[in-house]
Amino acid sequence: MASLQERRTIRREELFNRSGYYRFLLDSNALLHREATDVATEGLMPMLRERAADKPVRVLDLACGGWPKAIAGVMAAFSSRKFEYTGIDINPDQVKLASGLFEFPANVIGVQILEGNAWDLEAQGVSGGYDLIFSGMNLHHGNPEELLFLARQLRGLLTPGGILFSHDVYRPDAQTYRRRPDANPDDPAESFRLIDAARIASAALPPLEVAEDQARDEPSWREDYLQRMGRTLIARGGDPDGTESTVAHMRQRDFPVSTREMSRILSHAGFSTSVRRFDDSVEPMGPYVACCTAHLGRDE
Repeated sequence: MASLQERRTIRREELFNRSGYYRFLLDSNALLHREATDVATEGLMPMLRERAADKPVRVLDLACGGWPKAIAGVMAAFSSRKFEYTGIDINPDQVKLASGLFEFPANVIGVQILEGNAWDLEAQGVSGGYDLIFSGMNLHHGNPEELLFLARQLRGLLTPGGILFSHDVYRPDAQTYRRRPDANPDDPAESFRLIDAARIASAALPPLEVAEDQARDEPSWREDYLQRMGRTLIARGGDPDGTESTVAHMRQRDFPVSTREMSRILSHAGFSTSVRRFDDSVEPMGPYVACCTAHLGRDE
């Protein structure tokens, strides 16, 4: 279980509070939420064709936030189907917004919003039986060990034939990995860990093949990523102060793995993975955003 200090650190992130700037990121489509909705809708179709039409689809949304628009769009696309939705988020403001103000599609027949750490679901008492686990703009905060720790839990929560869908930021495959610091360099008392180190150690995870960048200088891809985000938000009508705070958050906390590394991590947990990448011909953040669809076989 994450320590009290760690949970407070995550909970107080201003970008995600009620008055934070994250909703503008959604509305501006800077991180391709609309494209992710289309990809996830397409990926869900084969599973639904094999299911009884009257059987509700159970959905778990990790770090759901106060405006879970992408997954809501997926559920709305299948208006003849019934969905049961569970979201989990550690930020109390986001939990209140999703519970009280966000309007889910009419075919969502049950909504449950949990306040807790979406990276350690066992510690939150989340039980299984989900057909679709959705993660939007969450996994890029984790290091490889945290990602595998979570992926193993998610495998146990999915039904046979279930799908894990990740819409997220990913580093270019050709660039080496820059590991996220365990604590804020400007305030060592502030932990960046998402899962308690003792929980990771006790999991006996296998070695992960991730080539890490040991240079002191900022990798060129990372500076390009941050500058693109700032330019995109301003070009779409973003507030300068909100844009600055968003980029500052990303500089401090965004150290994503590549899609190739994510596929290997998910393979360690028993998933087979397909990846949909984007380019910058229309969306400036396209080179850094991808959708990973991970499947469990029906014999799992």
